[in-house]
Amino acid sequence: MEKNRKRKREYSNLPKGMRKGAYLFCYILAIPAIYGIIKYFIINSQSILMAFSEGELFSSPFTLDHFKRLFSEFAFDSVTGNPGPIFIATKNTLVYFGVSIVQQTLSYFVAYFLYKKIPGHSVFRFILFLPAVIAPVISVSVFKNLIRVEGPIWNIWEKLTGNGYDDLLVYDTTATKTIVAYCLLQGFGTSFLILVGAMNRIPEEIIESANLDGCKTFGEFIHIIFPLTWGTFSVFLLLTVAMIFTSSGPILYFTNGGAYTYTLGFWIFDQVRGNSTNYPAAIGVFFTVIGIPIVLIVRFITNKIDTEVTY
Repeated sequence: MEKNRKRKREYSNLPKGMRKGAYLFCYILAIPAIYGIIKYFIINSQSILMAFSEGELFSSPFTLDHFKRLFSEFAFDSVTGNPGPIFIATKNTLVYFGVSIVQQTLSYFVAYFLYKKIPGHSVFRFILFLPAVIAPVISVSVFKNLIRVEGPIWNIWEKLTGNGYDDLLVYDTTATKTIVAYCLLQGFGTSFLILVGAMNRIPEEIIESANLDGCKTFGEFIHIIFPLTWGTFSVFLLLTVAMIFTSSGPILYFTNGGAYTYTLGFWIFDQVRGNSTNYPAAIGVFFTVIGIPIVLIVRFITNKIDTEVTY
């Protein structure tokens, strides 16, 4: 109460012109909040209702058939022994999620080496950042030309082994692996730059004091760099986990979902593209319900690990 009274007194002491400007500033800040309410509450609430509807919203009876279909497409076909489409999509999604975790971890180590200013660090920084500014259509086209039959990689492979290889993007045994390889070669995005910035904020006195005490590179990373930058890295980790069921690669550019390369995100996109909305909505609701507790558990763990060091 005392704080509120103090704020009112401070605000009342402002000139009238500044008061109007303060009101205008508050109104401008309210625009994103209103947009967020419209986007995340109204639109998403309709999507949730569509998951329990057979046809058009508010005109069809309540049903759980979409969720029954979802569980059936998780199972293997008793006749052919092939997995259902949702099982394949979930498996591929988790593969790309694993790739994201690997990329975030590697970007952390890369950031440390750039922070230590290894010889040629400026060149390495430019090379690592370059894929982030190149359009995916261009980089995918270049990669596909490199690995195509009778392309540069194919010729090198033939000379090394004596045999070439078939189109890697046609068969289900190699298509997803090829796209995963591209994602790993694509680089780390911009996360390593932010991590380098977090490391550069560490006072030099701390590093120098540790070095005087005999702290080597490994000990410096484990006992100084890691605790002081854990807050930044944990945010990236939490954001990656939050996208566990939306993780994907450039599937549209590579195979358009063929050769069993589709993920959950691409599968939903393909269904909506074909004017099917109710079943994709049910899948979205199902995996959201699963994903929320996973994110909360990871957040709880990261908060426990956080050493709460500030500088």
